[in-house]
Amino acid sequence: MSDVGGKLSGLSGGSDPPAGELGAFSKVKRKKDFKRIERVNGRWINVLQGLELHTGILTPEEQTKIVDCIFRFQEKGRRGLLRERTYSEPRKWMRGKGRVTIQFGCCYNYARDKQGNPPGIIRDEEVDPIPPLLKMMIKRMVEWHVLPHTCIPNSCIVNIYDKDDCIPPHIDHHDFLRPFSTVSFLSECRILFGTELKVLGPGDFSGSSAISLPTG
Repeated sequence: MSDVGGKLSGLSGGSDPPAGELGAFSKVKRKKDFKRIERVNGRWINVLQGLELHTGILTPEEQTKIVDCIFRFQEKGRRGLLRERTYSEPRKWMRGKGRVTIQFGCCYNYARDKQGNPPGIIRDEEVDPIPPLLKMMIKRMVEWHVLPHTCIPNSCIVNIYDKDDCIPPHIDHHDFLRPFSTVSFLSECRILFGTELKVLGPGDFSGSSAISLPTG
């Protein structure tokens, strides 16, 4: 089965959790003490500074609804029913290179396109808006202090992976405000961090730190 991963980036608002959700809110687990000291430009720094892991935000039932929603959008994309740049299904030519991408909220250019636009956000190109279910997820993440109320996401990139597919080593484009939030669905996955990420083979990489990202 495919994996669905979402990456949120964003802007601005905030509040405390509604009274009816306080029970669920109290079950959220948070880890913020990640540490990996590496030498960067002659200085020793914690390259995991700012990294946080939050679990218990979405129930299994909510996760299923979100995944079903995404697969419906994937089917619409295959049928050409979404705005032109919303859906991308690259030709699969090697292991690790086959992920489907669905963009909501803003159009991001991964590489220089045929029109000469460089990598980054394309300001004059529209994609489909963020679906209500994902807006619900974003709202809760802000209310439950997973994301700061000063940076409410207004865009979302969804990656749908086949078995063994992944995102190659990269630094997220600075057109997007920080922080990012990445949510994993369907299966647990590993995220690599470090000043040097090495390619071991097609779709296979190594880094100084490997952190497991549970579903949800």
